[in-house]
Amino acid sequence: MNLRILGLAMWSLVTSACADTRIAELSNGTDVTPPLSGIQISLLESGRPAESIATGFAQLEVDGSIPLRADHKVRIASISKLVVAIGVMRLVESGQLGLDTDVSEYLGWRLRNPAFPESTITARQLLAHTSSVRDGSRYFVKAGQGGLRDFFDPESALWEGGSHFASEAGRAPGQFFLYSNLGFGLLGAVIERVSGERFDQFMAREVLEPLGLSASFSACDIAATQRAAAFRKRPVSSNEWDPDGPWVAQVDGGEPQCFYGMSDVDDPSAFLDQYEPGTNASLFSPQGGLRASADDLVRVLAMFAAGGEWDGVRVLQKATVAQMLEPQWMFDSNNGQSAGEAEPNGPTEGLMTSYGLSVHRIDMRAWGFTDGPEHLVGHLGEAYGVLSLALYDPESGDGIASIITGTGDNPAKSPGHSPLYRIEEEVLHWWLGRSKAAKASGR
Repeated sequence: MNLRILGLAMWSLVTSACADTRIAELSNGTDVTPPLSGIQISLLESGRPAESIATGFAQLEVDGSIPLRADHKVRIASISKLVVAIGVMRLVESGQLGLDTDVSEYLGWRLRNPAFPESTITARQLLAHTSSVRDGSRYFVKAGQGGLRDFFDPESALWEGGSHFASEAGRAPGQFFLYSNLGFGLLGAVIERVSGERFDQFMAREVLEPLGLSASFSACDIAATQRAAAFRKRPVSSNEWDPDGPWVAQVDGGEPQCFYGMSDVDDPSAFLDQYEPGTNASLFSPQGGLRASADDLVRVLAMFAAGGEWDGVRVLQKATVAQMLEPQWMFDSNNGQSAGEAEPNGPTEGLMTSYGLSVHRIDMRAWGFTDGPEHLVGHLGEAYGVLSLALYDPESGDGIASIITGTGDNPAKSPGHSPLYRIEEEVLHWWLGRSKAAKASGR
């Protein structure tokens, strides 16, 4: 029986020995949330990693499914931006990069919004999504098809009528918040130009290794036994949701793609050997391509909670962490789009109302969470079926990292009380209830 085609309409839940009953229920699906292909959860307690949970499957094979483990690496989506910001701030601390310097000086070419030609674009603005750079219809360039500069060249096919820049009044660099993936491609290019290294290699040396992580911005660096795919339930020939359809791997379900466009390159190794740092960092997906586990993410949170230190290694200075957590932008109803990447005035309105240096700052009471911390900081992610979050309370040092590897139906079908998807709400409620019970028992 080919389980990849049939999609495991009925599959056996695989749960770690420490998994909570509520997480098992959510994995199977409830009246208001869809079934999950898998979920990893890692908890932070008083600034230290605590319990881990993994349930579901990591891959589908012809002869069965491979159980999802806590150490499986998943493409974590936009939480990658938080990790990239650590790399940027390492360069700031070393004096190689100025947060408020015109990034043109680092890119090697002039970056200006033609609607606001006198306004410089800075790394601070790119990190805070206030740069006036927009995604347009796409925000990456495949291998061999040009470079990032083409997005901003009126003579290039990637110019798209200037769609990669804001042009409305009041939206000059530094004035208006709009979430931008392309901005992180630019930051990746800045990292490459300043360091002289390929983006994925710099991030490994300067960020991932000091944190003791086996994560990577290249899927090819992750052993096949460690890779978990992202899934959706849909027909094999369509991208439409189908709760009665098969689980279909969206990314990392087959041969790994080390970089965008790898399958179109005759000799990938030679291409990487000849790659010129600074030309197209979008190949390595700075905006969302980190392969990591929830355990990895909770170490990142632990580093922030400890003021920049992890396991005796100083990753960032305490003042740098404080600067990253400070609001660079706060919503005043006119100075940004709070729905994130979604259309305004929809169910995600209010998702983003305060942002630091690639740090999402969340008012939990405004989101309808009546118990637990009033504020959380960290980041959210969504791509290829994955729903991820890495959030902690700066006051207590308690936090949670969660990676849902895929949902069996559109997660937006049953709205909750916040701009999050209902399944994400339920996971946070589970964590808050668990934390409250632990404190009441004196643990």
